[in-house]
Amino acid sequence: MTAILSTAGIIHLATVVPALGIGAAMLLQPKGTAWHKRWGRAWVLLMVVADLSSFWLRRDGYSWIHVLAIVNLASIAAGVAFIRARRRVAHAAFVIGAYSGAVAAGIGALAPGRFLHQALFGG
Repeated sequence: MTAILSTAGIIHLATVVPALGIGAAMLLQPKGTAWHKRWGRAWVLLMVVADLSSFWLRRDGYSWIHVLAIVNLASIAAGVAFIRARRRVAHAAFVIGAYSGAVAAGIGALAPGRFLHQALFGG
C-alpha cells in the first residue's frame, strides 16, 4: 500500500518533529532562562497544533492515540497554568508528562501496521 500524507498529516509531522527536538533540547538546558521561556512557548504552540491535527488522522475511527492527544492537551494547559502561578515543580511534572506522551505516541505511530511505519519502511 502506498502511503500518501493528507494536509493534516503534513501539518502533524511538520509540528511534531520540531516539537520532539525542542522538547529534548529543553530537558537538557538550564530552566528559567530567556532561552527556556522563548522555546517553551514555541514548544507549546507546536504541541497544541500537533495534538489538534491528530484528530484528522484516523483510519477506522479514533484510537488510543487520540485519547493521548486529549490528555496531552490537558497536560500542556496545566503546565502553562502552573508556570504562570510560579509553581515550577508542578509545571515541570506536567510538561515532562506531555513530552513523554508525545514520545510514546511517536513510538506507537512507528509500530508495524501503522500508517507512519508503512510510509517510512513500506508494507
